Amino acid sequence: MMSNICENGLKPLLEDCEAAAAIDDHEGDEDEEEKEQQQQEKRRRECGFGDASASSSSSCKSKLDLLESFDNGSIVISSSTLQSDMQTILNVVNLYVGVGLLSLGYAFRLGGWICVVVLAVLSIMFAYSAKLICWSFDKIPVGMVPSYPNLGFTAFGNPGHWLVMLMGVAEFFGASCMCLIIVWQSIEMLLPPGPWCFLRHTCISSRDAVVIGSPLIMLPAIWIRTFSRLTSISISGILSSLILIAVVVTAFALDPTREAVHDPSSSVHKAVNWAHLPIATGILIVSLSGHAGLPSLRRSMKNPQNFKFCLNLAFLAMFLLYATMAGFSYFYFGQATQVLVTENLNKASGVTGFVLLRLGCFSITINEVITVLVALSAYSTIPALIYVAAELIVDIISHPSSSHHRHPGFVDLLARTIILALAYIVSYLAYHVLGSVESIVGGVCSVSVSLLLPAVFYYKLHEQEMSFVKKSCVLGICALGIICLLGIATINILELSNIIKL
Repeated sequence: MMSNICENGLKPLLEDCEAAAAIDDHEGDEDEEEKEQQQQEKRRRECGFGDASASSSSSCKSKLDLLESFDNGSIVISSSTLQSDMQTILNVVNLYVGVGLLSLGYAFRLGGWICVVVLAVLSIMFAYSAKLICWSFDKIPVGMVPSYPNLGFTAFGNPGHWLVMLMGVAEFFGASCMCLIIVWQSIEMLLPPGPWCFLRHTCISSRDAVVIGSPLIMLPAIWIRTFSRLTSISISGILSSLILIAVVVTAFALDPTREAVHDPSSSVHKAVNWAHLPIATGILIVSLSGHAGLPSLRRSMKNPQNFKFCLNLAFLAMFLLYATMAGFSYFYFGQATQVLVTENLNKASGVTGFVLLRLGCFSITINEVITVLVALSAYSTIPALIYVAAELIVDIISHPSSSHHRHPGFVDLLARTIILALAYIVSYLAYHVLGSVESIVGGVCSVSVSLLLPAVFYYKLHEQEMSFVKKSCVLGICALGIICLLGIATINILELSNIIKL
């Protein structure tokens, strides 16, 4: 029932929203564009930009830098030149596309082929909420740092500020747990099977060996004074995702009859599975959230009036990437699709064991390279997530209108270490339920930060300017978001309780 409401009530509502937005835009198109350009020029001057016609020559922004814009909106644009429309599209796609791509096939396995429709509806829904949050940022008073927490303060005062802070901490903490599990499972795939023994009779599992050894690479990363220094080791979301998609498609092309999979369930596919569709929806949402970095991207554009068009193209490109990845993964592996598609590629597929490089008895296979890329991508994101979560916790008692950027001291480093330790505990306990972790992060945290709050803030800040139809649309999105949030959370809690009982 919950899934039916989310699915059937969403499409007509979004169509009405887009229609209302089009009418409103048409009525005051020239005035709004002129007003927006003046606001953008003012923002640029405040952030250190010169002439708006400055050349655009910078490359795609690092996802690490974009994450940092959550708590301090001026960081991303303070040291870069203005971006062209194409660079903006690539930056938006790079902001969203990440490790969530690995589990899209598993989401289709849970929900069935109807997930294609759900993914399309969610893409439209989150694209619209992305526009709402960007338009809301224009209401932040001049002189206040244009950050997400300050947007909450502008809309609802201290309660709004703290609400954004708390939900932001929850989302970043959940995402760090998700990435930790992905790093651990990826490294475990590369290790020889069997227990690890030392000191004669002391043996531990490969999972425990990875967990115990991983702080050696995690702690130095989170203690770096600014995580933007990790940019050199971060893997582009677009590049690594395209490589992964190409490998999955190639695996199917080389083995269309699924003989290499060695699992009869790989040929089994479902049209719809209502019982697990809410969990699948939560997993899909993970790859569509990341709205907090969008206002910084719009402020860094050479032609900010084109941002709406760039945003539409970016979400269309993401839908095509996600649908291709999920569709081919599920079609090839069927009901045998694992939470991480790299696990399928490592165990049995058309490309498993394909040697890319051989040096004597040493060889490197394509599935090992993909696993390493995935591990590096997740690893390079974890310090950023921990960094932002720690900043939010340390800043949560400070005045929301304060504009500062501290150099990390003992308190900051201690906060990062404590958060990482808590993430280790949660991730270890949730090691075998990664799908539920992703669904909860997407269905609860991401829905709140990237869907509900943008709609609520927009309504509060633009209530007097909206037409009745548009006002109804924004309120409808809020209502449907709450219904989906509660539904996904409830189903996941029941699923986890059943797993615990077993």
